[in-house]
Amino acid sequence: MDSSDTLYKSKIMKQALLPILLFLTILQNYAQDFAPIGAIWHYTQSTINPELTSFKTIESVSDTTINGIKCRKLIEKERYMDVTNLYYHYMYSKNDSVFFFKDSDFHLLYDFGANKGDTIVLDYFKTYDNKPLTMIIDSVGTVLVNSRERKVQYVTCGDGMVIEFGQQVIQGIGNTNFMFPFLEFSINGPLRCYQDRNTALFLNPFYPYNDWNRIDCEQIITEIKEAKIENAIRIYPNPTDNDISILNIDRHTEYKILDNMGKIIKKGLISETNKIDIKDFAKGIYFIELRNAKVKTTKQIIKN
Repeated sequence: MDSSDTLYKSKIMKQALLPILLFLTILQNYAQDFAPIGAIWHYTQSTINPELTSFKTIESVSDTTINGIKCRKLIEKERYMDVTNLYYHYMYSKNDSVFFFKDSDFHLLYDFGANKGDTIVLDYFKTYDNKPLTMIIDSVGTVLVNSRERKVQYVTCGDGMVIEFGQQVIQGIGNTNFMFPFLEFSINGPLRCYQDRNTALFLNPFYPYNDWNRIDCEQIITEIKEAKIENAIRIYPNPTDNDISILNIDRHTEYKILDNMGKIIKKGLISETNKIDIKDFAKGIYFIELRNAKVKTTKQIIKN
């Protein structure tokens, strides 16, 4: 092989590696500058008024130093009618990890470098049996954020009873539900929009409900007749031998089926057919919890 062939192959290899190196550099930059000053997240926020769905924001406002560590100060604003409640968060990022300050110390919140099969231990948060919350990376992919690819982790995180932190984590943006782990049936989330000085408005493509108009990040939804919607929901057939259909409910509604001791037997999202297979259940009485942005209700199921 002469020198010209060697130079040609070297050039080809460099050209092939360049896009990969550029992509890795972009991802690393997102991790190193998580929550740049001016970054703002908009989340849907349910309220105690069933006829009103509002929003809340988390905004990165300044640099500060805690325990000798330079970090970002973020303000969470919770809006309800004419009342605004403020909460303060402090976060910093290092390499692929993001940490938040609580109870006199910093704790791990995200690891954007984790890949399929990895388990992240979020030791500040506890499950119902007082064990550290773990985040399992089921798979990874990419999502377009302003025409650029960012890594997205598809995760399982939660105990199904008390605390949850699924289902997607986007590089440099965070969880697509809420910034932090949340209690079951929390009023926080999902994420509507994200924006910072280098990122034009990003609309969450994983948003699961139909309530938000996908245009106005600060839309306030009113006149939701929860009782009317709840009364319209039907389960058919009931009793049943094989499966049930959920009638008069939005697609992508979350459901949980519990036995008479309160143990979760099955959970997921209502599919386009609105059918749930329960043919393998033992005979008896069960309860199905249905929850979306418009309604949260529990219905009884009888399995023959």
